Amino acid sequence: MAPTHVKVKTLMDEVAASTTYFAAAQQPNTSFTMAATEFAAGHNGGGALIQATTAGSGDSAKTVTLTGTDLVGEDLTEIITLPGSATSTAGSKYFLTVTGAEMSAQPAANVSLGFTASRGMGIFGGRTTLKGFTCASGATAGDISFSTTSGDTTATFKYRTLGTEDTESHFTAPPLGVLFASGLYVTYTLDVTDQMNIFYDG
Repeated sequence: MAPTHVKVKTLMDEVAASTTYFAAAQQPNTSFTMAATEFAAGHNGGGALIQATTAGSGDSAKTVTLTGTDLVGEDLTEIITLPGSATSTAGSKYFLTVTGAEMSAQPAANVSLGFTASRGMGIFGGRTTLKGFTCASGATAGDISFSTTSGDTTATFKYRTLGTEDTESHFTAPPLGVLFASGLYVTYTLDVTDQMNIFYDG
């Protein structure tokens, strides 16, 4: 059998977290007025966890229902329950787009929508094998998770970065590669890596 070429995707996102990127502070009766529905070009095709930021203490148990798409463009919904304090509350699902957001009841104080430092990229949405990657470390040592499901908290494996900015390392899988039966997704925290080139087939 003739050898086959691998594919490559570049993961690179150094954009700071925001509390107002998707929706500025407001008190919507139902739907939020969206300031954006997609991430800016600086995210280079990746996504993030979404956060709702409350300005007051009178909105405990009210919810924000987010709709959009996951890291490979499939429909995604998540409900964030607001606390009884002025703080930011993050969801647990990685969004590539946020096309709408609905309040369960009008908030007593302003609520805004943004994104956290938890980032991710969908490399491939079906069965594939990871062949290897290059990694330019960010200034903070930390784990990069490789999972077979978007937003999966149980990683197939994790890779630890060095914590010295722009120091490059390489990972080469055994000859058959690492199998990801349902898809290949990469998640990490901002500044753990500055850039990765991920080699896969699919």
